[in-house]
Amino acid sequence: MNPIIKGKCWCGYDSMTVYEIIPESHWTMDRIDPEKMSDWVLETVLPEAVENPGYFKNLGYSVIVAGKDFGCGSKSVEHPMAALKGAGIQLVLAESVSRYSYRNAINLGLPVITCPGIMNKINTGDMIEADLHEGYLINQTTGEQIQIPPLSEFAEKILNAGGLLEYITILGKDESR
Repeated sequence: MNPIIKGKCWCGYDSMTVYEIIPESHWTMDRIDPEKMSDWVLETVLPEAVENPGYFKNLGYSVIVAGKDFGCGSKSVEHPMAALKGAGIQLVLAESVSRYSYRNAINLGLPVITCPGIMNKINTGDMIEADLHEGYLINQTTGEQIQIPPLSEFAEKILNAGGLLEYITILGKDESR
């Protein structure tokens, strides 16, 4: 994973549930299919997405900015975070994140950073550059530099491997030597 992420932001709100990220009716149950599920990301939030599969994905956002308790409302389901990845999301910045959604995102290789007050500093459409290793973000639209928590060493290892399963595979190969 490149620790520097650049992209266009879409701003959500407080208490955005996993069911708002992608309705449960579109969760692929036989296996998680991020590409297939990405067609329905934010369908319940953006009315235009209902009749237009891939609508959110085609808007070109790569960063989700959200308020408090992002990804709440369910127990441990990976589908919403996988769907965000399938839709091209490379980073989630939120004031706080449900612990299940946080772990699922990291385990799937999607970086999540909790940043109290972030909703007051970024608007939908803003372009940002974030350094997840050093812990800073530049809102390229406004010029403001924002301190963010850097990724933990363990989260960075998982993300560098491409997700938890890949990380475990690498560990297994290292132990067999």
